[in-house]
Amino acid sequence: MTSTNRLLKTCAVGALAMTLAGCSYFAKQILAPQKDETKFYLLTPAEAASAPSAASPTSSGDFTLGLGPVKLPPYLDRQEVVTRTAPNRLDLSKSERWGESLQTNFTSVMSRNLAAQIGTQQIVVFPWYNTIHVDLQVQIEVYRFETDSQGLAQLSAKWTVRDSDGKNILYVAESNLSQQSKAGDTADAAAALSKTVGDLSREIANMVQQLRARNGGHPA
Repeated sequence: MTSTNRLLKTCAVGALAMTLAGCSYFAKQILAPQKDETKFYLLTPAEAASAPSAASPTSSGDFTLGLGPVKLPPYLDRQEVVTRTAPNRLDLSKSERWGESLQTNFTSVMSRNLAAQIGTQQIVVFPWYNTIHVDLQVQIEVYRFETDSQGLAQLSAKWTVRDSDGKNILYVAESNLSQQSKAGDTADAAAALSKTVGDLSREIANMVQQLRARNGGHPA
């Protein structure tokens, strides 16, 4: 074997060793346990609903409000946090999730807000048993509930107040609410979305109180 051949063989062996070492390194990087960067978020009730409060002067202990059905659009029926980046484009976060079903969380927060704002703990969520008497029913259909790329949280919804058996519509309205949050800050976005739920519940609570007043405090 000439010195040239010996040198070429040595280089080949060295190159192979380096290649194997590189492959081994990258394999370890790929197969090594990866840190879970997923973060979870929840909507929260308004401050007044977070702490016990006295019943309002117009409320009574026997008033029961039925809440539901509450419907969110199908595109929100997922764990990923959704951001609207254009009028006809939605982006799903790769690492940020809702801690529970957004519809369940939305309904729960709405219920707590209404209980505090109306002054009753007797809020029953749809569906309820036929044996339960409700004085008024509130149905909510959400059209839009997310933040955009600039951090603007928006809630658009139609809500309907019906009588005790649900046959008659007493009031219907559409609300378009917004709260600003820091762009790119999902925690702040969740807080802003929570505020829009608080704003909507306040509008509903005010109308419920007006309807109760018109009927002497006890809607039929």
